[in-house]
Amino acid sequence: MKKTHRLIAVLLILAMGISGISQTALAMEPGKAPEQSNIDSGEEEGKLDPAKGDKEETQALETGYPKEETSGEDESSVTDPTASDEERQEKATEYPDGVKSADTSQAEPGTEGEGSSEDTEVPEDFDDPGRGRLSGEEIPEEFFGDSAMMRAASTGITHNSKFSGYTIKQGIDVSKWNGTIDWKSVKNAGIEFAFVRTSYRGTSTGSLATDPTAAANMKNAAAAGVKVGAYIFSQAITEAEAVQEAEYLLKTVKGYDITMPLVFDFEYYEGGRLSNKKLSRRAQTDICLAFCERIKKAGYTPLVYANKSMLSSDLYASEISAKAPVWLAHYTTKTDYSGDYDFWQYTSTGKVSGITGNVDMNFWYSRPGSSASFGNGSQTSVSTGIAKPGTPKLTGKAASYDQIKLSWNKASGASGYILYRYDSSKKKYVRIKTITSAGNLSYKDTGRSMAATYKYKLKSYKKSGGQTVYSAASKAVSVKTDSTMTGKTNGTGIAVRSGPSSSKKVLKKLGINIGVTITGTSGGWYRISLKVNGKTKTGYVSKSYITIIRKPTLKVSAESKTGIKLSWNEISGASGYQIQRYDASRKKYVTVKWVKDGAKTTYINSGLKKNTTYKYRMRSYKTVKGKKIYSYYCTAKSAKTN
Repeated sequence: MKKTHRLIAVLLILAMGISGISQTALAMEPGKAPEQSNIDSGEEEGKLDPAKGDKEETQALETGYPKEETSGEDESSVTDPTASDEERQEKATEYPDGVKSADTSQAEPGTEGEGSSEDTEVPEDFDDPGRGRLSGEEIPEEFFGDSAMMRAASTGITHNSKFSGYTIKQGIDVSKWNGTIDWKSVKNAGIEFAFVRTSYRGTSTGSLATDPTAAANMKNAAAAGVKVGAYIFSQAITEAEAVQEAEYLLKTVKGYDITMPLVFDFEYYEGGRLSNKKLSRRAQTDICLAFCERIKKAGYTPLVYANKSMLSSDLYASEISAKAPVWLAHYTTKTDYSGDYDFWQYTSTGKVSGITGNVDMNFWYSRPGSSASFGNGSQTSVSTGIAKPGTPKLTGKAASYDQIKLSWNKASGASGYILYRYDSSKKKYVRIKTITSAGNLSYKDTGRSMAATYKYKLKSYKKSGGQTVYSAASKAVSVKTDSTMTGKTNGTGIAVRSGPSSSKKVLKKLGINIGVTITGTSGGWYRISLKVNGKTKTGYVSKSYITIIRKPTLKVSAESKTGIKLSWNEISGASGYQIQRYDASRKKYVTVKWVKDGAKTTYINSGLKKNTTYKYRMRSYKTVKGKKIYSYYCTAKSAKTN
């Protein structure tokens, strides 16, 4: 080592020793005021240097941030996109005003080191789901068409033939990620409508937040003559959260000129709470519908936004489109989505005068002659210009101990129907089924409890011009399931036990095709009534040993001089039917036909004598484990040949 280098090394060592002694002395000196002491933030690098004087500490108090310091590292590493999350969080994060955040907490005198914490800063937008797709940096593959993830331009677009004759309007959707917008230029560029993001739910925390540009965008867009709607970027994982988001969105648009729908932007953010929850298709659909109900109640028109993949695979889209219009996101020049939609977001890389950088582009399909207005926030229902469909008349009856069959008349002008069942726990009617065909006039509600009463209501709906209107609800119908049900044993040596458990005492054993009367259920067991030693007892049989097979209802009539026609109702689950005719000479019924098709419901018994009366009975059967398990015989019916 050269002499000069050795001298420099000695001086550095002395300087470090002096620094360490002075800091220890300051920390131990009693009565020192905080502004005169070195503040311990838990990290040596974060300590304020008292040698810099009062000027910089005054600046820190006035601005809320200390003057920016460097640690001797390359400044470019602060925003290095290749740095890990931990490396980024260890460095100051740049805020919109250009000031970097830092820990400004101060320890109380005499408690040095207590309550101090390590700097754990995170990027300003760490919880904003828009930091992915809306920023244009991380657009999921499911938003694109099948061919090379092609980003469409407004030229070369092919619209679905079902929109032939529609008025097609051009629009955009914007958020803080689009920066400051010159809305007059946007209007002059031919943009007729815009959806403004006003709010979002955090991908990690689940907290609700507002978009800082929402107020300016809603006000300035409307002033420029652009029709305005608003949306919330959802991360809801329950129906309650969806309603909360709807109410939050309603607050953000209060006082603004909203002339387009209020939108539920329902999409995944990789690693976010909605994506991680992995909800069922049913649960996610109900979340969307809960949002729509709340928005509609407030007098606005709800709109559900989702990409093609989500609409096709993760939602029951037909149920949503029966309740509210749908906004399809599919980045391609020709979408092959077959479901209903009224808006199409076809690219995220559009260019519009007045907006710097890319912007989402949309089409709105409006049927000629239909009302182009949407709900504006009145608490009463909003006129759509579409005549409401007729109110259906609902009837119902028990189909068995656990099923109820509901039927209704065809309502005039209806596109479909929505069926509701009363939920006593929620104290309201809850939608259980959307029937999308106007010609479907019945529904079987299965999985009900034995001897229980259920209440139902029905509405019809009509879709026209991208809008949906509903009839008034039908009168409520109450139906009680059967209190008992008959079944037949399907095996031999079947144990009837004193309780619903294989460990309970055996009361009796039954052979095959023995009729039992079911009076209730308990888990995987049927409760039955039976005779044991001449006394009526309650016993339990495993459900797997009992076959439920209902008897048919028979009708007979003269077909000709030598033929009688028999007809009956189809029995669900039946493998076939046994038809018997009474033989007066033998004084008993004899089998005349085995119908080996459970779906067949007629038979003509020919070769009979003219002007003669014949009497018939029949039963259904179900083949179980190679054995025919029979229903009871139906009531006998008679008819006379011509």
